[in-house]
Amino acid sequence: MHQSRIDLLKITQVSDVQLEKGQEILNGTLHLTVHNLIFNHTEGELWIPYPIIHTVERKPPSLQSGRHPLTIRCRDFLIVTLALLKDGEAQDVFDSIQKLTCINSTEQLYAYSYQPCTPFTSTDGWKIYDPLQEYARMGVGSKTDAWRFSTINRGYSYSPTYPRTLIVPTKISDNVLNYAAKYRSKARIPALSYLHWHNMATITRSSQPMVGFKQARSIQDEKLIEAIFASNVPTAPNGQTVYGSTAANMIVDARPMANAMGNVARGAGTENMDNYRNCKKIYIAVDNIHVMRDSLAKMSEAMQGTDNNGQVNRAGLVRSNWLKHIGTLIEGTLAIVKNIHVYNSHVLVHCSDGWDRTAQLVSISELCLDPYYRTLRGIQILIEKEWISFGHKFADRCGHLSNEKYFVNLANTGGNAATNTIKDMQNKFYKSNYYQKETSPVFHQFLDCVYQLLQQFPTRFQFNEQLLIDLHYHVYSCQFGTFLFNCESERTNHHPQSKTYSLWDYINSNSEKYINDMYDPKKDLDLVDGGGVLFPEYSDIQYWGGLFNRQQDEFLDPVMYNSGSALEGPL
Repeated sequence: MHQSRIDLLKITQVSDVQLEKGQEILNGTLHLTVHNLIFNHTEGELWIPYPIIHTVERKPPSLQSGRHPLTIRCRDFLIVTLALLKDGEAQDVFDSIQKLTCINSTEQLYAYSYQPCTPFTSTDGWKIYDPLQEYARMGVGSKTDAWRFSTINRGYSYSPTYPRTLIVPTKISDNVLNYAAKYRSKARIPALSYLHWHNMATITRSSQPMVGFKQARSIQDEKLIEAIFASNVPTAPNGQTVYGSTAANMIVDARPMANAMGNVARGAGTENMDNYRNCKKIYIAVDNIHVMRDSLAKMSEAMQGTDNNGQVNRAGLVRSNWLKHIGTLIEGTLAIVKNIHVYNSHVLVHCSDGWDRTAQLVSISELCLDPYYRTLRGIQILIEKEWISFGHKFADRCGHLSNEKYFVNLANTGGNAATNTIKDMQNKFYKSNYYQKETSPVFHQFLDCVYQLLQQFPTRFQFNEQLLIDLHYHVYSCQFGTFLFNCESERTNHHPQSKTYSLWDYINSNSEKYINDMYDPKKDLDLVDGGGVLFPEYSDIQYWGGLFNRQQDEFLDPVMYNSGSALEGPL
């Protein structure tokens, strides 16, 4: 990690500490600073920022060494055990880490104190994404006049979780948008995400419609979607739209069909296709955030070999269903990419609120469709646009401010240790139940899907796997201000640009670390290779061993995804 001058100030120092990491045992000195746990040893230093800590477990003293162990599990899947000589030292360190980790204010996060030891050579990170420039690059206002920039959300009062700048069909007035907002959850109306360079077909995104038991409809919502789907349709000499040239227009509901229908009881649901002209609908069947959280926990345990003497538990990996979920996302991506590039048609993507599964499918599809997003700068702009600006809830999904981090004391310090542990866990559960329910590896799954694309198309990406690993690390490290908030309006209100550093400045100042030596941009010009478009194979995927510091051969043969299609539809 990039070290900070601020952490030269130490709060606690403990000498003669043993650190166990895998099969490696190191002796050194433990320092607890304001924002980092630092372990100094003869071969170097290990830095662990507190936000990346997931659990700390204090265990009874070792029968062999007599030392008092603290096992720390991190969100980047690092596991270390600190063994201290004295019981009192172990308890003090345990209490100090808990106090420094569990915070309740964004301004207490590491990013607000971090100062790089060496100034960054790149300094435009906070300005790297300009929606006017990016959509102009796609062709809005130059290749087509079917789209316009709307300022209806300039104060974030129209839709608090949406971007300030929305791109909507030119034919649709802001007055129509005001009515359409009432029909979409959180007023997250269908808005432009991507305009395809090849044929002006589009990817738009939204939240679910508010259908309910009464099967409510909105003429304005229907007009908006009709205008989107007609945005690249030719017109006859008399000005009438010529239908049939984009016969495969598609609404993609990212949820399993049963889940979508279940939302009807909450006043929401999915589109009644009798009301939407010239299109079809499919369900991608991506499971919800709770299923994904449980799946990651099972995969992590299997990867770390918790119950298998440190060896990868292959059966546990299969039971986690992680590759099944990744395969579903890749399969959904393929359907979207084909619809846009091959069938010259439009796609509207939504899930429930449109900030988790929608962000995954839209951004992975854009990576496949547009070679620009496969450059080092391009993927930064893609993440800023589809994840940060469109309101993925990084603070909630990553648990930045939650007390979800469990601190479990198994050492018998008087009374029954098991009873104390149960009470401790119960207290943590009740205090953090809401936050735990909100956490989920949504962005992690996006990065995993990008990893799959890198494996399938190793010459088509300017960046390498190390970029993905570092992105995963810094989503949780809270070292930079880039991923601290739930939406653009929150970021605007906190104004981290003046108080924190952008992760993009760190990455672009060290760009040589992230360049893929196999990158061949000429292939994006070759029609034999898809003419710049990637068509991923959802049956050819594998576990991302590098994220867990595992070699691929530890899984034997790559584990393939062969559970059949996850698509439900068209309807």
